[in-house]
Amino acid sequence: MDRRPKYLGLKGWLVSNNITQEKVAKRLNTTPNYFNKKINGTGSDFKLSEARIMHEDFGVPMFYFFEIPVPLKEHKEVSTCH
Repeated sequence: MDRRPKYLGLKGWLVSNNITQEKVAKRLNTTPNYFNKKINGTGSDFKLSEARIMHEDFGVPMFYFFEIPVPLKEHKEVSTCH
């Protein structure tokens, strides 16, 4: 399966809020391994219903599910000259 971008913001948010992937997986009625694959970009993407459950039950901000990472090759240097 092709890799897609990881949910790095979501992972960090879960860690900073002491919410384990196992706890979220249980609430989503899935396995920790399956949830881990989704969050690390090696499994399927999250369904809107899963995002809603994580938002409502754990307080996960919805914007984490809609982040669009910009590839490094497309980053531009910010000029500090005016």
